[in-house]
Amino acid sequence: MAAKDSALRSAPASLVRGTLISVLATAVLVLVFSVLVLLLDLGGSVITPVNQVIKVVSILAGTFAASTGRVRGWVAGLTVGGVYMLLGIVLYCAFAGRLLPAVVMAGDLGLGLAAGLLSGMLAASLRR
Repeated sequence: MAAKDSALRSAPASLVRGTLISVLATAVLVLVFSVLVLLLDLGGSVITPVNQVIKVVSILAGTFAASTGRVRGWVAGLTVGGVYMLLGIVLYCAFAGRLLPAVVMAGDLGLGLAAGLLSGMLAASLRR
């Protein structure tokens, strides 16, 4: 029974670690991108696509970190991607002082879940 309890405790810890790594990766990548925007005088048209790439790369990094525990890759990916995007939506709404349109929130959440699922499948296949 002790091994089962240990596995249950390690799964949530892995998922929290993966989510935190996603958030940290986002912070680092956004800082790097901000410097590049300033140095290279990039136009505003690149911000949205690069922002989406940053989200996907961050979810990938977090999923790889979370799937090292006793969590199946696809479960780690869906959880990390979903929680990561929900945190992003909540923080954006808190800082903006208003809610995003439901379509935008659903799109972001869908992107997070899809990126997480694919990242989890990739992590599981690379582990084999």
